[in-house]
Amino acid sequence: MSKITLHQGDCLEYLKTLEPGSVDAVVTSPPYNTLPASHKPSGFRADRKTGVDKWAMKCAHGYFDQRPEQEYQSWLIDILTECVRVCRGIVWVNHKVRYREGVALHPARMFSWPIYSEIIWDRGGSMALNCQRFAPSHEMILGFGRPVWWNQKLNKLCSVWKISQEMNRTDHPCPYPLEIPKRLIEASCPPNGIVLDPFSGSGTTGVACVRTGRNFLGCEIDPGYYAIAQRRIADEQAKTALLETAS
Repeated sequence: MSKITLHQGDCLEYLKTLEPGSVDAVVTSPPYNTLPASHKPSGFRADRKTGVDKWAMKCAHGYFDQRPEQEYQSWLIDILTECVRVCRGIVWVNHKVRYREGVALHPARMFSWPIYSEIIWDRGGSMALNCQRFAPSHEMILGFGRPVWWNQKLNKLCSVWKISQEMNRTDHPCPYPLEIPKRLIEASCPPNGIVLDPFSGSGTTGVACVRTGRNFLGCEIDPGYYAIAQRRIADEQAKTALLETAS
């Protein structure tokens, strides 16, 4: 059974308590700073009668990112610098191109570490069909550092992953599919190794760790998401225990 440690609090403070090289891999998807408080939904996201953003309101603990861009980038770099420090292997970061005043902000330009591997996540669709440019339908997964272990059998997955977005989840406004952390963990974290996610959200990386037999260190600042992550991971552990008993 995987060992799970889930911390509720500020991830930068938590990371500073960890020893250098104490985890085997980092798998995370930080907030994108793309949902300002003044956000006005349009199209299928807006309720026709009330104008309310039904996509965000259906989530129990949704919140809007509203940091000034430079502050956001400095904050994120500080956190990922700590991730690089505590990880003896590869640090995977899921992010995407964002636009400010018509100019693309590419995640590869935000981070100074050498990129070991890049994966394109083809989401299979876009919510920005009125953006006056080719509608963005992909995100990047960048790997910094070098893996301490690698599963050569998974090289055949190649570097473009067509994985549908999570459309039926109602506990988080933008959960990433379980298949993404599962692949990253199976490829780059040794069996019984330790995976860290400083932005645990609703616990998807933790669930993937249980499913793949890896240990998990997670941190989440929002009490609501923390509770959701606890429940989802516990449910996955219960399923795993039943399967092990049956076998």
